[in-house]
Amino acid sequence: MSNRYGLDFLQQEHVLDEIGSNEHRRKYPNDGATVLVDTEALAASVEKKPDLEKQFDVIHFLQAHRSAGFMPPSVIYQRTGISLEENVNVAQMLKRNPKIKVEVIPDPELPSETIDTYAYQAKYNNVKDRKTLLAQINRCKNGVPMRDMADSYDRVIFDLDALITAGDIMALHNTEDKDKVLFPRGEPFLVELDGIIVPPLERKNIAAKNEMMPPRRPVYCVETDSDPRSQLRRGEAVQIGGTWFRTSSAVKEGSLKDQPARATAPLSVVSLKSLSKRNHIDGYIRAFNDTTIPLDSALPASAIKNLIQSKEARERLIRLAHGGRAAAQLLGVNAHASNPVALAASLGTSHAAGSRRRPHKAHTTSSTASLKAATQESMSKLKEAALDPCLSLYSHARRHGCTKDIREMYLKTRDKIPQSEVDLKEALVEHNLLETGEEMRRARLKKRSNVDNDGKPKKRRYYERKNQRMTNTHLEGTEIGAVLRRATEKQQQGQSVGDGGM
Repeated sequence: MSNRYGLDFLQQEHVLDEIGSNEHRRKYPNDGATVLVDTEALAASVEKKPDLEKQFDVIHFLQAHRSAGFMPPSVIYQRTGISLEENVNVAQMLKRNPKIKVEVIPDPELPSETIDTYAYQAKYNNVKDRKTLLAQINRCKNGVPMRDMADSYDRVIFDLDALITAGDIMALHNTEDKDKVLFPRGEPFLVELDGIIVPPLERKNIAAKNEMMPPRRPVYCVETDSDPRSQLRRGEAVQIGGTWFRTSSAVKEGSLKDQPARATAPLSVVSLKSLSKRNHIDGYIRAFNDTTIPLDSALPASAIKNLIQSKEARERLIRLAHGGRAAAQLLGVNAHASNPVALAASLGTSHAAGSRRRPHKAHTTSSTASLKAATQESMSKLKEAALDPCLSLYSHARRHGCTKDIREMYLKTRDKIPQSEVDLKEALVEHNLLETGEEMRRARLKKRSNVDNDGKPKKRRYYERKNQRMTNTHLEGTEIGAVLRRATEKQQQGQSVGDGGM
């Protein structure tokens, strides 16, 4: 039989139920496990606890079920063994606690009376999911402690780790209170890595046909046709198939929390130096070589699907490009189809330029016209294939910031940059960019003056357009009209007509 107070989540069936009147209906979902509670034994075990410890037990229970909303005292008693009706002091402590919110509703069994229901009060009430979590962190320009966000909703810790891994937010260790401080990142700067990602596929013999299907086992490594080690380090963030990972730095099987500190990926999405050399001695469990990028977690089905769609888009583009090679040459597209990225970039400009070319004399026959019509159709299909979003989003791996080789080149050469103007001038002279006696700076441009050589204000010239005529025809023959006419004549002669009384 269903319980009015929503106690069905205590039973094995975990059936959702609602309580109260139409104005005060509450849902109490299950907590993800089968629970059978002996209430009397539980009440006897907590009877001798002090009030502060009882309050902690109630708060811990409400926090674990914060997504269930307000809890009546009967539910709290059955799960914690603490009766708030008998322990009045504990009930008063809960009402004064800023982490607890209380709502008074009619008693479902005695509608003439009311009961107090209790719910957990998170510090940020507006944070309900990953989207609102990111929005709240972006509003905290000076940072927010991670512990202030940790009680927002059930899976907030997983979402925080995902945001840190993807680089959507920045995190720093606070050594004083052993916590992390979260900061907004702002506009990200992403760079594509060289090499095309090969989707993980398995050959299946289905009805005597060798078909390529997504693998059933978890995939922790992806293949690429270019060496990623010159552009990526272990522990750095990398995006594969639209999903963010960290390049695996695990030295033993298990979760990331089981790894030693020297093999843990940094909180930052990029690294200025490699991880500990001791990791190489122990050996990483996933290979990082010229054709493989190891990941810290398995590829989800969505990422595998995106990689497969990207592969199909590349094959379609190459097939259309090779099939219409003569058409492409006719319209001026010379990018080779083996490079889909260059071909896709060339189609944006060369198609329009080629269509504007004047036809050659040899192509003025009717057969040439039909060929050109077919060419235009094939080029439209080719351009549509080149503009497929899967081709540009999922073909290459992505990372934050410039690649490893570019950063190392900058760090090695930044000491050679002159620090003073004297050193800069010597470097310019050494490389024949400046003459020995030449000034390094150009003279400042003189500001135009409104006075002539005698110090008198320059006369402003007035120019009359050709066939210009007086528009205020109603003033003709009047005294004002005569004044305007004389002023126009003076302007034509280059004389000053005054400031108009201003």
